[in-house]
Amino acid sequence: FYDAHARPTSSSRLEICTEWRDIDLAVITVAGDVDAANTHQLLDYTLGKVLLSRRMILDLSRVGFFASEGYWMLKTLEARCAVAEIEFTVVPGALVGRMLQICRRADQHFS
Repeated sequence: FYDAHARPTSSSRLEICTEWRDIDLAVITVAGDVDAANTHQLLDYTLGKVLLSRRMILDLSRVGFFASEGYWMLKTLEARCAVAEIEFTVVPGALVGRMLQICRRADQHFS
């Protein structure tokens, strides 16, 4: 079934929807801007779906802006999925992929 939610924020528009492709596979599609104002909302939403799934795909290919806070949100989500033994995959798209590369390099440099 299809579970669509629009999550507007004060500084940007963020749309999140979930498609259940199998009884245990949640595909969460995000469109809009991921910034400091809404990363906690996105994390809360995705963590709510983790409780219901065994596999999760987070599709960020329709994200138009991705702040560094989004990187830390993904790291948190990845860690929580690992603890819960949830198979977690990110589909970044070009813009998000580039930002993830930059953040990973900075994270390695300062670790």
